[in-house]
Amino acid sequence: MRICIYTKTLTKRIDEGFLRVAHEVIHAAARRHEVLALFSHGDLPEADGLNRIPANSVCLSSRLKASVRSFGPDAILYIPRSGASFHSLWIARLLARYGNGVPVTVLTTQPQEFAPLARKALPLVRPDLILTASKRDQQELAGMGCTTQFIPLGVDLEKFVPATPSRKTELRAKYGIGREQFVALHVGHLSKGRNIRALRQVQDGGHQVLIAVSTFFAHDRSLAGDLEARGVRFATQYSDHIEELYQLADCYLFPVLSQRACISQPLSVLEAMACNLPVVTTRFGGLPDLFPEERGGLLYVDNASQMPAKVSYAEQAFRNASPGTRAMVEPYSWSRTGGEILGFVEQLVSGATTDGRPENLLHAGGRGRGTARA
Repeated sequence: MRICIYTKTLTKRIDEGFLRVAHEVIHAAARRHEVLALFSHGDLPEADGLNRIPANSVCLSSRLKASVRSFGPDAILYIPRSGASFHSLWIARLLARYGNGVPVTVLTTQPQEFAPLARKALPLVRPDLILTASKRDQQELAGMGCTTQFIPLGVDLEKFVPATPSRKTELRAKYGIGREQFVALHVGHLSKGRNIRALRQVQDGGHQVLIAVSTFFAHDRSLAGDLEARGVRFATQYSDHIEELYQLADCYLFPVLSQRACISQPLSVLEAMACNLPVVTTRFGGLPDLFPEERGGLLYVDNASQMPAKVSYAEQAFRNASPGTRAMVEPYSWSRTGGEILGFVEQLVSGATTDGRPENLLHAGGRGRGTARA
């Protein structure tokens, strides 16, 4: 099968969730099919099957059209950075025209709100299928007449692995962190919209908070200064070995509340779990869809004021016991979840049901024959 994948941005540095999803899905597709991956911005070097085609904000581009059409895809997969907005669905419809009407799937990782006028116009631009990273987004888009499917995202289970005690000691020395400190890690953008200021309470509770800051967006320097004054430590340089920070930590924190501040399944939470860390997190986005109940070392909070107590509990409960979080994410390797994503694209082409729509989808007006594994 020939699959054309379009995404706006691809970069050499992958320290943002959307970029990781795009890279992993492209690699998964290339292992199964003949793939042409196109992007408009970024510094990723071009290669066979990977081309940078400049395009404006709405993808009106004769070069992009010519590239898609000359490839002759059987299907198109579009991965927007902004989620399933009216703008991104317009681009999906345009890509369908470039591909002479082949099926188009949109993989959306973040929720978007639709204004009343956009809701009315949505039937004009809806693609053949929208894959969502939360069941809430799935149901909302289905309610607006779209065919949708909830899908799990993935984690690299070979890179993100638990550290042995000797390895943790070695990493603590490398990064200048005391052996006896209880380190609570957060990885992501340093912005007020992510509720990062709430981590001050954990630091004030006698634990060492360490924040590995993404380099994809600019830092909020005022917020950084406030946290640093409380004793919070930062890792601000890009690293190809981010797994080392998880491995030296004792606990992972995810305080984000705003659904627009992160992709719906925070990959940093999955990575921390793959390293078998206890995780203290809000019930964010699609996390409760993957892990409905608090179990083992996965500890949910409803607000920031609960975080210090949960961190203290994790320190006591898992000092000499396994939190069991790695076992919870083992079903979500990128090789498996990438294959699931591609499977739905393949079903669109093959026509897997008698009504011409893939199995296991949530259609407008009701549920399909089942739901994907969650």
